[in-house]
Amino acid sequence: MKLWFSLLMSFLIIANILAIYFLDEYIDRWFRFGVTFIFVLIYYFKYFSKYRLLFIFLLFALCDGFLVYYEIPEIKNSIYLVRILAYLLLILLVVPSLSKLHINTFTITVTVFILAIDIYLLNVMAESLPDLEKTTVFLLLFYSLGMASLVLAATSLSYLNRYSNKNSFLLVIVAFGCILSDIFFYNSHYLGFYEFYYLDRSINILAVGALVLFSKELVEKPKDLNDFDLKKF
Repeated sequence: MKLWFSLLMSFLIIANILAIYFLDEYIDRWFRFGVTFIFVLIYYFKYFSKYRLLFIFLLFALCDGFLVYYEIPEIKNSIYLVRILAYLLLILLVVPSLSKLHINTFTITVTVFILAIDIYLLNVMAESLPDLEKTTVFLLLFYSLGMASLVLAATSLSYLNRYSNKNSFLLVIVAFGCILSDIFFYNSHYLGFYEFYYLDRSINILAVGALVLFSKELVEKPKDLNDFDLKKF
C-alpha cells in the first residue's frame, strides 16, 4: 500500500469517527457516502480495469447514499437489494478462477454445518427486528443479504485457499469487512449499541479501500490473478 493511500485511509477513518461523535446521524451518514464516492473516483481515474468492478463501486456508493434516508421503508428495501447485487457481482468476478477447485467430502460437511448455524443466527437476528419492519419484502431481502454474505465469505476463502496471494487476501478483507460492517450496523441501529457505529464506519472504509487495492493489483499484476481477463465485462 502506497503512503498516500495509507494516509488517505487514516484521514477518512478519523474524519468519520469525529463526524459520528460531533454531528447528528443524518449529517454524519453523508460522510460515509463521501468516502465511498472518493474511492469510486480513485478507481475510475487511477486503477480502472473492468466495467464490472466500476459497477460494484457504484453500487456501494449508491447503497451508502441511500443509507442517509434509511428510515424510509422503500429506500431501506432498495439498500438491501443494491447491496445483495454488489455482493453477487463480487462473487461472479472471481468464480471463474475457482473452476478447477477440488472440493472433498470434509469441505462439503463443514460448509453445510456452518451454513446451518448461520441460517439459525439470521433467524435470531430477524426476530429482533421491530415489528413494523417485519414485512414480507423486507424479511426476504434481509435473509437474501445474509445468504449472499455467506456465499461471498465462502468464495473469498476458497479463492485465498487456492491462490494464497496478495490479491486473494485483499478479497478476504473486502468480503469480511462488508459482512462485519453489516453486522455492526445491525447491532447499533436495531439493538441500540451505538458504539458499534464507529466500528461499522471504520470497517466499511477498510473494506472499500481494500477493494481499491484489489483493483490496483488487477492493473499492475494481471498475470498473478489467474485467468482474469481485463477486457471482459
